[in-house]
Amino acid sequence: MDTLKKYNIAFVGLSLGKHCYNYDLDEYFFECFEKTEVEYANVKLELVLEKSNSMLVLDFNIKGKVKLICDRCCDYYWQDIKSSDRLYFKFGDTPYEQSEKIIVIAHNETHINVSQYAYEFVHLSLPVRRLHPGGKQKADNCDPVVLKKLNELLVETDEQGFPKASAKDHWEALRNLKNN
Repeated sequence: MDTLKKYNIAFVGLSLGKHCYNYDLDEYFFECFEKTEVEYANVKLELVLEKSNSMLVLDFNIKGKVKLICDRCCDYYWQDIKSSDRLYFKFGDTPYEQSEKIIVIAHNETHINVSQYAYEFVHLSLPVRRLHPGGKQKADNCDPVVLKKLNELLVETDEQGFPKASAKDHWEALRNLKNN
């Protein structure tokens, strides 16, 4: 966890107003977390901390590329990501998450480690469906050998998406079980 020490921000000695921090999030950063979907990355995090007497406002601006696995051909590709998120840190007696954007920290806290928040914001910026980027036919960038094999294994379906001939086959197999 020593790798994540550089993401500690000591806010006690800071003057009121805005303060900027810049971080590079690469594969060494993501290795510090157990369940990451990102193995390779080249991501820049620009963090703006605004300190006031009653709270801290952190603006996370994330931009870069991460290496993901294509859902269609299972080959690696580089995905551009971009994200802007804001968190509010209020001071209170006991630390807890008031909401997904508002976090209460104890009055005696002296620093905030932003690594977990950066990790989560990167993962939230990942697309749900991961496919090679491309022109009109995104499949053009996928592995042609895999695409050929997928087309060979393609099964005809009805309008509801069920395999056409399989329903009859299943009922026939059930009848044979009953007769035995």
